[in-house]
Amino acid sequence: MATQSKGQASSPLLGIYFGIFVAGLVAIVILLLIFEQLGTDDQTLRNLLLGGSVGLFALIGAVARTSVPAEFFLAGRRVPAFFSGLILAIVALGGTGLMAGAGALFLIGFDALCLMLGMIGGFVVLAVLIAPYYRKFGALSVPSYLGMRFESRVVRLTGASVAVAALLLASIAEMKAALIASSWLAGFSEGTMTVALVLAIILTLTPGGTRSLTWSSAAQGIAAFLALLVPVAIAAVYLTNLPLGQLSHGPVLRALGRTELASGISAALAPLFAFELPGEAMQSIAGRFATPHSSIGAGAFLLATLAVMVGIAGSPTLLPRTATTVSVYETRKSLGWTVFLVGSAMMTFSAIAVFTRDYLMGQIVGISPDHFPSMVGVLDDMGLVALEGRPVKLVADSVLFKRDGVLMILPVMMGFPAVLVHLVAAGIVAAALAAAMASLSQLGMVLVEDVVYAVSRDRPHTGIRMHASRSGIAVVTIIAGWLAVTLPGDPLFLMLWALALSGSALFPVLLLSIWWKRLNAAGAMAAMLVGLVVTIAAFFMHSLGLVGSVAVLVAVFGAPCAVLAAVAASYATATPGRHVLEMVRDLRIPGGEAVADREARRLLQLRLKRQ
Repeated sequence: MATQSKGQASSPLLGIYFGIFVAGLVAIVILLLIFEQLGTDDQTLRNLLLGGSVGLFALIGAVARTSVPAEFFLAGRRVPAFFSGLILAIVALGGTGLMAGAGALFLIGFDALCLMLGMIGGFVVLAVLIAPYYRKFGALSVPSYLGMRFESRVVRLTGASVAVAALLLASIAEMKAALIASSWLAGFSEGTMTVALVLAIILTLTPGGTRSLTWSSAAQGIAAFLALLVPVAIAAVYLTNLPLGQLSHGPVLRALGRTELASGISAALAPLFAFELPGEAMQSIAGRFATPHSSIGAGAFLLATLAVMVGIAGSPTLLPRTATTVSVYETRKSLGWTVFLVGSAMMTFSAIAVFTRDYLMGQIVGISPDHFPSMVGVLDDMGLVALEGRPVKLVADSVLFKRDGVLMILPVMMGFPAVLVHLVAAGIVAAALAAAMASLSQLGMVLVEDVVYAVSRDRPHTGIRMHASRSGIAVVTIIAGWLAVTLPGDPLFLMLWALALSGSALFPVLLLSIWWKRLNAAGAMAAMLVGLVVTIAAFFMHSLGLVGSVAVLVAVFGAPCAVLAAVAASYATATPGRHVLEMVRDLRIPGGEAVADREARRLLQLRLKRQ
């Protein structure tokens, strides 16, 4: 039996370092709470919290500076399983998942669970079928893996084209989410905040590449989860006498069902393939929380779950992060932690939605607008809640909510200190920055390594490669920031389109490249091109109004089409060479040297012999 590779272990003081970070973060929040009680201006508190947290993340990235290629490109392959799992979870959720995921669950109830279930399913597929073998291969990026696996520059460039499109969509979505939360928190215009966030990302990423990304993202993940969990725990104690709202909101849900029935909220079933997610505009509660398929039909629910699942499993943002662990075994453990953390976030979203619905139903539904609690006026001033008309007594349809502000409605309604409300917004910014940096870091490296240098037969010196990657990251960050401001679009749907592209064009070839030796370069090309064409066709049909929002689920149809194209093209062309077959057999063995390292050494030896 093959032994595990003994990658260099991470620092034994890592837990202490992040323990100090958590203690410092808690101390900052407590200090700001004290300042609030002393009468400090609210805008000053907002700026201190936002500037302090973003500055701290940038400091961590700067401290992680490195000039060692293995550290810059793959964090030295020594990231512990828990931290790798935490990073994967917060990058997958991002600011878009925190804002739109919780908001969608609040507005349409059970139906929005298709997004979170698909995400969890995608990580299970990664853990079982793809990630351990990708870690054994040890490639820098998905296009690099495909290029070496099929010994083809054309395959590498095609994979890079698909990956660039998916990464750009994901980075724009997260930049938009960061702008929404940071603009509300700081009170500045989106243009000003774009410049600030772009500078923060560049200062965080460029010093250490993947090493800076890893440790700053771990800190951002801790901050985001604390911001998500603390207000829910306080609300749970108030409403259920237990601090674990994820496990104690069941009785509240039963009471909520009776209130919704008395309030006349609709329980009608949607058509089989209806797919209506809440958008950015203000809207009322669409259906009862626990009644399934009032906004998303039963067929569309299944398709959405599968589409998100294959999109996550083929994501060019997430998969390279699994190559930074110490070993294949640690990669599997890290994905176990990811599933646990994403599942915890899903249960937290459910608790937030139930608590918020129950509290709002008891406070405002059936009450005259003249007798509203003062907090309703605060929510109205914040732009989170609006009234439709001026009815004598409110019904549920008369109250409109902003999807992306639902996380902040509960602490405001329950009269929490303003600092805790601002903490939630800062957590959204942290999550959005973590996800944006992961996509932008990978985007910059793909453009440099898999596009610019892939067409050159002479591999440049590693120092030049690192400087070029730093420049690439800075350039794509500026471009993504500009696009986030200038291009219209809902962050949630931009993210779903990114998942549709990766699920249609990358997931099939990744899966087949590991589990079907007969797949050759022609089959890989056919799979990616067919998946790309199907996704582009669906996008234009959606833009022309020929199909509705269900078009973002195109990966469910694009992936099977790509598989069929790969099989047909592979059987129509020559079988792979012996060296490729041995490489595939080797990547299935969990122990030993990374395949990419051995291939790089072999190519270097061949180059030296030619000289």
